[in-house]
Amino acid sequence: MAITASYDTLLKQAPMTADEYLRAAVRSIDEQFEKGYAQKHPELIAAFMQACANDLATSTLVIAIQEAASEIAQALQSE
Repeated sequence: MAITASYDTLLKQAPMTADEYLRAAVRSIDEQFEKGYAQKHPELIAAFMQACANDLATSTLVIAIQEAASEIAQALQSE
């Protein structure tokens, strides 16, 4: 599966992803501690958002490697 989005589209989608991470961070932190805790501790929000971004980047890279390896294996088998 190839990424068909243009760089411009990906650039425009990035803030939506960050917004989703931000909302998830506040919700999760406040559920773990108490309502309003996230607002008092922006460093936790930043760490949560960074963890989300790292997880997504790692997962998508692994999928891309798996897909490439599969295509290479199929090409070698057909020779």
